[in-house]
Amino acid sequence: MCPTSKNIINFRKKYDRLNIIVVIIMKQSFTKKNTYKLYREVGELLHPVISKRNISNYKIVLQEKLLPVRVFYPKKVSFLKKVIIFIPGIVDVTEAFYKYDDICREMALETDRMVIALDYEEDLTYLNLVKKCMEVITYLYERLEKEGVLEKNISLIGDSIGASIIGTINYRNVQDKKLKIAKNVLLYPVLSGEYFGESTFLSITKNEKYDLLVLRNLRKYYETYAKNDLDNEEVFLLKRKDFSNFPTTLLITGNLDCLKDEGEAFYQELKKGNVECEYFNLNFENHGFLKDIDMEMKKELYSRIKEFLDK
Repeated sequence: MCPTSKNIINFRKKYDRLNIIVVIIMKQSFTKKNTYKLYREVGELLHPVISKRNISNYKIVLQEKLLPVRVFYPKKVSFLKKVIIFIPGIVDVTEAFYKYDDICREMALETDRMVIALDYEEDLTYLNLVKKCMEVITYLYERLEKEGVLEKNISLIGDSIGASIIGTINYRNVQDKKLKIAKNVLLYPVLSGEYFGESTFLSITKNEKYDLLVLRNLRKYYETYAKNDLDNEEVFLLKRKDFSNFPTTLLITGNLDCLKDEGEAFYQELKKGNVECEYFNLNFENHGFLKDIDMEMKKELYSRIKEFLDK
């Protein structure tokens, strides 16, 4: 039963001094408008009643900004002290609109970690989206630390442009050192920006036949949301030359992905910068493979991710 208006007002008065409100919302897909039902404390993220659906949906109102997150729980409450913050790819590129719930649920169960997924709006410019994601991640780090989660047990995972956002956050974090990011997992990140003409990466032309829409959708996205920043090394990290002080990173690509070669090139650049990193290439997989990877490959994928995070 929903609380009365009077109870909601009393609740807000009590917690407004902390400037933190968490709103639990009803079942819906990523990026859709939400309807509010119940208010919950942020502490519930780490003290949930784990339901059969294995998911809770939240919106955090922080300094009058709406910061949507979606929380997926592992098999046991004892696993809640290890956390993945997941930034999903842009739907038009990954075609995973109705699958991120399943992806995140599997990620939580297969890695034995709580997954907090950012349910962001996609109509922001790329750099504004990065800024908003960084605000959420900074806030979550602070809250998780207060709940006893060690920084070394918080990892960032993203796919496609979501992985690129994590890369840009790391770029900025190297400068200001606001966060102590322990580990990244970047799945088929967008790194070069060489999608508008000739490219130095063979896979862009060689693998385009396996998914004709990937490059088209990437061009459309960046021309719409980063048109003034196409030469910015914050947007396309391979334009940067120094990668020292980046966090420990696992890079994962699919060998049929147009972006496979630039993912491998980024791995080599991280190694040159003496960054602790690993690279894993999945056979017979193209861009956005999280949405429809087969059972055998899925087992191998999450086995590699869990092994990397557990080190």
